[in-house]
Amino acid sequence: MNCQRAAEVLRGVEHNSLRCTADEIEELLAFELVVEADPDDLALATWLEKVVREHARVHVADPSAGQALAHTLRETEERLKSDWYRIKASKEERAAREQERIDMRRALGILADAMAMRPLQKIYADARQLAPGARYVCDRNLGDEHYALTHLGWRVRGQLKIRLERFKDASLKAFLAAFRKAEGKMRAFATDVALLDHNVGYVRKNREQVIIGLVKTGLPPDQALGAYKQALTSVHAPDVAVTCARNASGGDTRLAQMRLNNAQAALMRAGFPHTPIVLGAAKSLLPFNPPEAGIPRFVELWRRIEQTFGRNEVNFKFVSRLMPAEGTPAEVVGRVATAAAALVYQAQSRDRSARRPDVRAAAVALASMAKTHDAVPGLVQRFRQIEHELVTAGLSAPHNVENDALECVACPGTPQEVVATVGALCTQLAQGRQPQRNDVSIAASFAKRFVF
Repeated sequence: MNCQRAAEVLRGVEHNSLRCTADEIEELLAFELVVEADPDDLALATWLEKVVREHARVHVADPSAGQALAHTLRETEERLKSDWYRIKASKEERAAREQERIDMRRALGILADAMAMRPLQKIYADARQLAPGARYVCDRNLGDEHYALTHLGWRVRGQLKIRLERFKDASLKAFLAAFRKAEGKMRAFATDVALLDHNVGYVRKNREQVIIGLVKTGLPPDQALGAYKQALTSVHAPDVAVTCARNASGGDTRLAQMRLNNAQAALMRAGFPHTPIVLGAAKSLLPFNPPEAGIPRFVELWRRIEQTFGRNEVNFKFVSRLMPAEGTPAEVVGRVATAAAALVYQAQSRDRSARRPDVRAAAVALASMAKTHDAVPGLVQRFRQIEHELVTAGLSAPHNVENDALECVACPGTPQEVVATVGALCTQLAQGRQPQRNDVSIAASFAKRFVF
């Protein structure tokens, strides 16, 4: 079965309009995208679960279900034998208790019958795999059997729907191989992130940026944490410690710290002020050997950015972002100006009465990604599309979507595919809880690793 047909069948299972062949449903069953149940077994399982929950107060699969139900049955039978109860209770109430006694005795009989319980136990086990809100549906052309979408099938359907244009002619087996590989990598990544988050210690603000920086070291979590904590003993600032960990040679952060100190000193000698934002920008010199070799480029970028945006201390952050960009300082800042103009034009096209937006950070980020001047308009358009998709998907709020979208621009795939990947990674990072803001930040930063 190709992906186009698989998407149609999965949609039919989800929306109670199943129409497919026996071979097609067998393939979905084999891939565990749906589960199957006999309607009589399903009805009996539903009835038995209701009786056990109502009278034993436990799930039917609980090992204590039979004992708890037998205890309630004894209490009910004793009540029904009581003369005082039979005088006090109405005829309707006594009839209801009699029916409950019958139901409990029948339920106990079923629970004690291993052969009768075998198909019901499968239904209860399958229930743990069902997608949110899943219902059993039937296609009479296939017989009486009922089918329901599993959580795996629900995830596959969602990701396939977004990517159907690319995969429609591919086999479902091929798509599932790519999907399972991406999901497996996401689970491993989420485990590493959880380990980092649990052991990184106290971080006053922007904790997720520390986690992101440690992941970007490329080291196993324990080694990344070791390098970070080694640096933290001497620099006492989490962001600086992360910089040292990312630039450590052989896991020893002392050389990285020395190089960072030299880079900061070089900026001071070049006449820049001794302020936290300038000291932070010094990390952009670390790729140069020695660090002071990057000073001419830094100075030229700073001068041109000041001409473009005016004097402002935040310019040092912009220069730091632009240092590794491809091209001469003149070419790079030319792309910044083009990106800024395009962003302002787009914003004012949507709302003529809006004030001129502050697009400097976005323009710098997009210009740093562009390889050529001609690539800038396309990046700006993609950035806005991803912003829209992130907000529509409920992953980002309008006030913080810009940073998330900027992280996603370089991720391959359509904007819808990118956002679907971010959402799937968020779910893995949350590990069963509701995704939080830091999960979105981390997912947006690393979505490009899980493209399929």
